[in-house]
Amino acid sequence: MAADDDPKMRGQRAESIVANAFRHAGWAVENEPPHQHRRPDLIVHRDGVVYAVEVKAASEGRGDRLVPLFAQAVLQSSQFASPKAAPLAIVAAPKIPATVVNQVLKFAADYAPNVALGVIDFEGLRLFRGHSLDLLNAPPPPLPSHAQRSKHSAVNLFSDLNQWMLKVLLAPELPEALLGAPRAQYRNASQLAQAADVSVMSAFRLVQQLRDEGFLHESHSSLHLVRRGELLRRWQAAAVRPLKELPMRFLLGGHGPANVQKMFGSHRRVCLALFAAADALKLGFVEGVSPHVYVDRIGPSHLAAWKHLRPCEPGEPADVILRQAAFPKSIFRGLVHVDGVAVCDVLQVWLDVLGHPSRGKEQADHIRKRVLAALIGERR
Repeated sequence: MAADDDPKMRGQRAESIVANAFRHAGWAVENEPPHQHRRPDLIVHRDGVVYAVEVKAASEGRGDRLVPLFAQAVLQSSQFASPKAAPLAIVAAPKIPATVVNQVLKFAADYAPNVALGVIDFEGLRLFRGHSLDLLNAPPPPLPSHAQRSKHSAVNLFSDLNQWMLKVLLAPELPEALLGAPRAQYRNASQLAQAADVSVMSAFRLVQQLRDEGFLHESHSSLHLVRRGELLRRWQAAAVRPLKELPMRFLLGGHGPANVQKMFGSHRRVCLALFAAADALKLGFVEGVSPHVYVDRIGPSHLAAWKHLRPCEPGEPADVILRQAAFPKSIFRGLVHVDGVAVCDVLQVWLDVLGHPSRGKEQADHIRKRVLAALIGERR
């Protein structure tokens, strides 16, 4: 019997992956002896942060398997939690698609917002949400070249450029202060390509797929999006992925707006993100979260450009969190400027905060009610 087919072996493999991920990130890991009852699978701790960890593994990465297991892990990790150890619920499977990751994140945001979470698979996906857990995140490895060629005919509706073009199509119905994009009506893919500054073929493929999937009004004189609620739901699911983040401190101390604004002086591909961006757009709803800033790349050669910043020491609170842009074209082309500072557009903020553990769903719901309800056709 293969390891993935045997529940006990599958669970042991998942637990081993989790333990190794924490150890590589500098955490101390305590495995609980199997003969002890009513104990968590793992205790992990680093610099005063302690988690009681429950790991549940499924044979398949399906939502109807992983969501119930996650709920069970939440209950058990919460039972083992204490004033010194916070609960951490983790689910695993051989392979977990992004849509299922989103189902787990949504369930967690709706029913367990105060429990840290992890979603891992045996192919390399590592997605964690919780205090001091961001550095454990890792995307799955890329497909082998032969596998990529076998899927050449499939068009990614939410590729980086496609997300930008969707913003261009929606821009006429959003205030200019909330989305930086051209505003016009486009009769065909060629006009869309010219306005969005992309190739005609890129615009043609997007328009064709939108039409094939029923997201374009067939009798409208211009490219008019319909079924927007479903489109945004799928867009958000596709946007969920582990992102590289790095907590930073200012060398001269302080974390006020003035210090954050200094970051934008000579850097073109940088902008406020998540809750800091929501505040700048006058749509803020959550306080007390370190400001996130999107940058093009995070790496030694890129960090050298941030001369007034240094990486946080373990356990040190962040003045600002650098966040590597997963969709740089969509993010940096759609940004707006508020008082001279580059800020993510409202659609990007909504996509980003929805799965964030720090009251992200509440922030997303606030944006939806204030801005997106009219776009979708919902009543406020």
